[in-house]
Amino acid sequence: MKEESSKGGSFFIMGWTRKGRASILRVKEVAPPVWRDHGTDWCFMKASRTLRRRLRTLGKLCLPVLATLVIGCGGSSDSGSYVVAGDAGGGGGNNTPTPTGQNRQFSFNSFGPNSRATVVVGNTPAGETSAASDVVVAVEQGVGALGRVALTRGPETTHGATCGTADVRVMSDLMGLQDPATLTQSAPAVRRRFQDLLEGEQRDFYLITRHTTKKAEKMLNAADTVHCTIFAELGPDGEPCISREKALSVAHAFDSNNPARPGSGIYDQVREVFGSEWTTNGGIDGDSKVVLLFFRGETLGTGLYGFTSPIDSRPGATDFSNQAEILYLNADKSDHQTLSTLAHEFQHLVCENQKVIRQGTFPEGAKEENVSLNEGLSELAEEICGFTLESGNTLLADYINDYLSRTEDHEFFSFGAAGVGYGQGYLFYKYIYEHHGANTIRSLATSKGVGLVNLDALLPNGFKETFRRWSIANWATNLSGTPSIYQYPSGFRTDGNYAGGQLNGVVPINLQAGYETKTPGMGAWSVGYFTYGGGDGTNLRLSVQVPPNSPAHAIYEEDRGAFTRVD
Repeated sequence: MKEESSKGGSFFIMGWTRKGRASILRVKEVAPPVWRDHGTDWCFMKASRTLRRRLRTLGKLCLPVLATLVIGCGGSSDSGSYVVAGDAGGGGGNNTPTPTGQNRQFSFNSFGPNSRATVVVGNTPAGETSAASDVVVAVEQGVGALGRVALTRGPETTHGATCGTADVRVMSDLMGLQDPATLTQSAPAVRRRFQDLLEGEQRDFYLITRHTTKKAEKMLNAADTVHCTIFAELGPDGEPCISREKALSVAHAFDSNNPARPGSGIYDQVREVFGSEWTTNGGIDGDSKVVLLFFRGETLGTGLYGFTSPIDSRPGATDFSNQAEILYLNADKSDHQTLSTLAHEFQHLVCENQKVIRQGTFPEGAKEENVSLNEGLSELAEEICGFTLESGNTLLADYINDYLSRTEDHEFFSFGAAGVGYGQGYLFYKYIYEHHGANTIRSLATSKGVGLVNLDALLPNGFKETFRRWSIANWATNLSGTPSIYQYPSGFRTDGNYAGGQLNGVVPINLQAGYETKTPGMGAWSVGYFTYGGGDGTNLRLSVQVPPNSPAHAIYEEDRGAFTRVD
């Protein structure tokens, strides 16, 4: 799913699948929180900050019944992780790492007014979750006793702010669906295949976000398309919500010639890297073509770009399922937004098959991909299909800035820990894609594994080491002279100015000499950046107490803007 970023928390409606992948809704509006793709979800959506705010009540865009299934998440504790900057006395530059879970010492000689040191602290537990850890930072350089100040970052947010998600198994029980783990190969579809309908024929479709049925008209004949069948909702005047010309343009981009990356279509470009949707025997409906179903913005929700609903591919589902491989799209978005959403949502459809459906076999024990990872892959799919920051992808810029503005609040495996986690997932997979190539992304996307275990097994350097390098790179890639492992090889900068928008770079927690600053608790697999500059020329020592099994590093710029070393 797709949505605009928001500084506050957000809700997720994930649906019939279990973990952030099945359904995807793409949203971008100027309204409330929005459900985006989550681990156990129902629909992956992208929405604007306005929409996300509304969705916080979970009643505006989704089934009333879903609202009753919202589960709060979050919580924090005061375990404590400390960063101390102090008078080094003598020496300096001789930094010896200590075992994790203990203090770490970083020393810098003659730390002057143009120097800067940035401590990067990660909370990296053995699993995907852990208790939150506060971080206390104290700076001593030519000062005596320390004062204490409480740090406030941006809009007031509580670590682990409430988020919502509809548990797939609860939803399945409520709607009379089979447990995903017990599903088997479906029987052949009884009704006519969508591609066999003639242009102009009409069908009723269930719109799960509105808990209603809408009539849509088939826009093109089967011979006009290769990989898709297009339907458009009928408006109050009885006319379809998109023109035949637009339908042909979308079909051409999806089937054979994506204007953002000419030479092939979005369909092949996504499949080349991420795998295949359910194609064996034509999928759930016996039809080899993917249905692109357009709704008016008024019907779908102004802030919603599109979504997929996993229940559509569940054998035996009836009342809430359209029994087809379907991408739901907002007809009122621009051509660029429509096609980037196609790439984003199609990856979700592919991911559902690779992890759970597996060409209709639904093997026991199959798990949904983690929501943050699934959304990160969909954001990368947009880039691979040419819908990049350089080409004007404004939503992507918003997502990146949302993450970089408060990295310590975002938890890598918890999509809704601090609003929405599109930005962190995208940046992580972009780093992997640029360092290890499309084959590594394909291995991760098409394997049967999910989450941290899958990443650790298939990344060349394992997950924890890759996460460490990536965390440093998000700051150091903007410095001159940075080693390649701490850069994005394409030259991408987290503070770059692109057609899609100005990126703001990591917004660090600024430290002050003579003060001890306490930050909100950092959750599992979150990263904090603490920076100190403008020294008085005396020696500086940084002492860092880290959570168990977690790293701490200091990026040193003897001259601000130029990489000196990482300790």
